[in-house]
Amino acid sequence: MSKIYPWDYHSDLTEERLSIIAQLIVDGRQTAVERHDEDAGDNGWTLGCSAFQFARARILWAADSGKHPWLSLIDRTLQLTFNIGSVPVRIYKGEAEEPTTRTLRQSLGELRQLSLLSYVDSYTPDLKYRFAVETDIDGSVAAVKFVGLDGETALLNWEVPYDHSLPAVAGIGRPATETVELPAPTVGVRGAVAEDQDENAG
Repeated sequence: MSKIYPWDYHSDLTEERLSIIAQLIVDGRQTAVERHDEDAGDNGWTLGCSAFQFARARILWAADSGKHPWLSLIDRTLQLTFNIGSVPVRIYKGEAEEPTTRTLRQSLGELRQLSLLSYVDSYTPDLKYRFAVETDIDGSVAAVKFVGLDGETALLNWEVPYDHSLPAVAGIGRPATETVELPAPTVGVRGAVAEDQDENAG
């Protein structure tokens, strides 16, 4: 069986367009990870909120700029829904194969837009299209998948290429600092090391 790509489902879902959106999502999440500061009170919840909002803001700016005529907005709120061409799309964080109930929920705007779609052929099912953002342990992006969901089943699951050359995070929430010279550690049996230190102190 041959591999199925997003553009096999709808011609508006080109690799270039999906990669542009994925990059906006990655840039937003990377910014959130770099600003994350547990010493100031940040936790996983604040990181998730910031990551979504920063990605959302970048998509809103891109749509408002007019730079990408194929990108338009259905819902600007925290239920962010946007069109790639004529295809309505949303974002969620999590495994592509494990959408949540919230992920599967469709707004009235999305349903209206789906009813207007003309597909490549009559075989193509009505899918819910989502960008699934899979993350690493520190919250950074591990992969962005473009998913077409038929109920809870991902009929389409395509890893979107994006620029991986973004700067690495150096100490989450803290800017990189100069190196510090440390003395060589004292190594040995615990009791003997403690006795040596006491003798040297006296």
